[in-house]
Formats: sequence, C-alpha cells, structure tokens
Amino acid sequence: MFATIDAQLWGLFVRVIQAVIEASPTLVCGLFVAGVLRRMVGGAGMRRLFGQGGWRSLIRAWGVGMLLPVCSLGVIPVARELRRGGVSGGTVIAFALAAPLINPLSLLYGLTLSRPAVILCFGAASLVVSLVAGWWWDRLFPTEAHAGSGELEKLPPPGPRRLASVLETAARELTGPALGYWLVGLLGVGALALCLPAGTLQTTMQHTDYTAPLLMSALAVPAYDPPLKAMMQVGLMFEHGNSVGAAFVLFILGAGVNLGTLAWLARLHSWRTTAVWFGPVVLVTLMLAYVSEPTLYFKEEPEEHTHAFDDFASPFQADSGHLDLREVVLPRIKEKVLGFEMAGLTGLAGLALLNLALRVSDRWWNVEAYLLRPPLSASAGRGLDMIIPGHILALISLAGLVVFGIVGAYVYYPAPEDVFRDMHHVRAEALVSVISGKKEDAKRQIEDWDLLTRKLEVGVVLRTGGLSDEAHQSAENLREALEELRDHILGGRMDEARALQEHVEQVYYRCRARYLPHERVNGG
Repeated sequence: MFATIDAQLWGLFVRVIQAVIEASPTLVCGLFVAGVLRRMVGGAGMRRLFGQGGWRSLIRAWGVGMLLPVCSLGVIPVARELRRGGVSGGTVIAFALAAPLINPLSLLYGLTLSRPAVILCFGAASLVVSLVAGWWWDRLFPTEAHAGSGELEKLPPPGPRRLASVLETAARELTGPALGYWLVGLLGVGALALCLPAGTLQTTMQHTDYTAPLLMSALAVPAYDPPLKAMMQVGLMFEHGNSVGAAFVLFILGAGVNLGTLAWLARLHSWRTTAVWFGPVVLVTLMLAYVSEPTLYFKEEPEEHTHAFDDFASPFQADSGHLDLREVVLPRIKEKVLGFEMAGLTGLAGLALLNLALRVSDRWWNVEAYLLRPPLSASAGRGLDMIIPGHILALISLAGLVVFGIVGAYVYYPAPEDVFRDMHHVRAEALVSVISGKKEDAKRQIEDWDLLTRKLEVGVVLRTGGLSDEAHQSAENLREALEELRDHILGGRMDEARALQEHVEQVYYRCRARYLPHERVNGG
C-alpha cells in the first residue's frame, strides 16, 4: 500500500521526520533549560540575570542567547519561561531571535567553512537585528518594556528534590503549549517539500541575482534550520559563490525564526500585531543583506549550481515512480541519525516516557506537589547541601552549557584518525552503490562523505588551533570531486559516474595522506 503514495507526499513525510531528528538535541536542551529557569533560578533570578529592560538588557539577552545550544524550536519553551518569570518583553524577543543563530558548535563550524571575518560580521549583524527586534517590540507594547514581578511560584527546597523537579518540569513541558508551536514550525518544512520538487533551487541564489535575498526571505522562515545546518548551508553558499545577501537572510530568518515562533507571538497578541512587528525586522535584515553583498563577497569564479538548498525541497524526483518504504524512504530518514541526533532522540524518548508516568501517577499522587513541599523541619535537607541564590545558579548553568558545548564540539568533530575511520566505511558503501547503480544509496553516502570532510577540518582546528592551506585545499578538492560525482548520479549518467570513481579515489588518498602523514596509503 505504501508504493501508491505520490513522491511529493513521501517527500513531505521524510522532510518533516528529518527535521524532528535534526532538532531533537536542541529540543531536549531547551526543555531542560526551561526546567532550570523555573525550578532553580526563579523569576527573581531571571530578572536579575537579564536586567530590568532597556538597551543593556537587550545586549545581555543577545550574549546569553549565544551560549545556549538551542534552535528556533528549542528556544520557545525557554522564551516562554522567561516571559513567565517577568523578564521584559523586548528582552525575551531579543533572546529568542539570537539564541538559535550561533552557539559554540556552530561558531566553530562556521569559522572553518568560511572566512572567519565573514562569520564574525554575520554575528555582529545578528546583534543589530536582535536589538532592533527587541526595541521595536517594546515600542509596540510599552507595558512589556520593563521587567515585571512574574508569576509567584514556589521553588523546590535545596537538595535532590530540586534536581528531580527540573527533570519533572522538562518532562511535563514536552506536551505543553510549546509542542503545538513545534508542530506549526514543522508544517512549514512539509509545505516546502510538498511545493518544491527535488532540485528546484539548485540554480537559484546567484551572486548576480539582486532578487536572491528576497527569494530567500520567502523560503527561510518556513524552512526551519537548526544552527549547525544553517551554518553549513551558509558555508556552501560562500563556497559556491552564491549571494552573500541571501546567505545572511538564511542565517537570520532561517535559523532564528520559524512559523512556530510567529505562532507563539501571535498567540500572545494577534497575527496582525505580529506582522506589524515582524515586517520591520525582515526589512532591517534585507537592508543588511544588500549592504553585505558587495562588501563580503570573495568568490572569484562562482559556480552555476549548488546543493545547499536541496533539503528545502522534496528529496525525491517527481518522476521517481513507486518508492519502496524499506529501500528508499527509510534510508533517507536514517541518514540524519548520527551521534548527536541519536542522543537527542533518546532524550526525547526518555522525557516522553517520564511524561506518561507522571500523568498516570497524578491520578493517585501529585509528584509536583511533593517536590515543591518544604522540608518538615528547618534542619531537614541541610547537611552538606549549600543554598545557592537563583542568579548564581543561572550563571553556573550557563558556565555548564559552555563546558558542555566545548566537550560536545570535541565529540561532534572527532580527531582525523576517527574521521577517516568513518570515511573509509562511507566511501566503500558509496562506491559500491555507484557500481551497482543504486542512485539513492549513492547520493546519500556521498552526502555523508562530504559532511565528514567538513568535520575533518573543524576537528583539526579544534586540536591544533589552525589548518594549513594545503590541508584545506586537499579537503576542498575531495569535496569538488564528490560534487561532480553526485551531479553525474543526479543527472542519471551512471556510466560517467563509474568512470569518475578512479579520480575520486586518487583525490581521497591524497587528502588522507595530507591529514595522516604518518600512514602509508595507496593511490598517490
């Protein structure tokens, strides 16, 4: 029965599930940060951390947001908690827009993919957009311009129950109002996949096309981009000589906003007032985009096409015919399940099970009331426990997130030996798929191979503090060979693809020799 479903509908299904997989780590992070804010920091601690409103609070919100590894979906429960705690409206908006743009992982990725000055300029421009967004919100809603008292809510007593209450809050938030906004955000991903056939955008966003930033502004918000993916797409756009302005729009609106964000703001006020607020934000983004086009563009010979936006469209060609669920559809979903994503999915599954258990137990015993109940005596729960003020807990939590980001960076970007170990298996599967004529499998493996070359460079920069021009060029040459191979496969030219395999092998071995000089490898 599965084979009768149209390729575009399968494409919608695959893109939505892929988005859930890619978002899972940052969704878990967002849920736990919301739990920490509610149960450890409290409203007074939040207001002390972010300030009482005004420009200083907006800048502070941008700085704090840059430390959190959340996406534009994962930031929604955090932003809701800040608003609930009485943080000023404009500060919450500035935080919600800034937090998904850059985190320690994506910053390292971006600095390797493109010229550091470009990524730093993008980061500085994000401060401008965040400040404008927060300031404009306070002008539209002056009653929210200053921090309020927030909801009066008890904090759990210090000790194990306080830690347990964070977990309990995160689990309950999984099926809270944020879930509805996540679903709205995912609708945009599905709509694009349904409306855009595979390969539709490969010749768009050219540097010479002055409408490219406008087109990107229409695509970026419904597309939904997690920070790492957005940074990779921006890097590909610079690598291929695409429009810098379109890359900036993708960075701000694609990573910073989604339809769920707008739905949350509309729920606070109305769709009309949300449009009145969002319009100038888009306008400022476009103005900065057009200013950046002539100043940051550096590609001497732009390429005629790019695969940077393939994930916006359907993964399947409209003329693909019947698609087998097991052999075609499921492998496209599994390709997104890497180490971080597996951890994120495991975390979501664990929170979902805990949520179910809490709902069942609430019929007989209110777990939340027990966790919030004060100790029976003043001495209970003390001992080795130390009572830490909420704002200090917030700073400790932020420091912990920075440490987590550093550790996560080393895990996500392994050492060259580990990368080439993974690359060896991916390479073998890709070349076998080319020989056997399995187009979808070959395309998927080549994309994984390309991603590993990028992780290779970042891993070296992390461990040595730099990357030689020769090493970068060898990885770049391998990516170019892989892209040529992928183009032959997408065009159905399998004979040409098979003939190109020897060249790809030679480039691969030269790259390996450059990064692992102590090894004796074949192929030149």
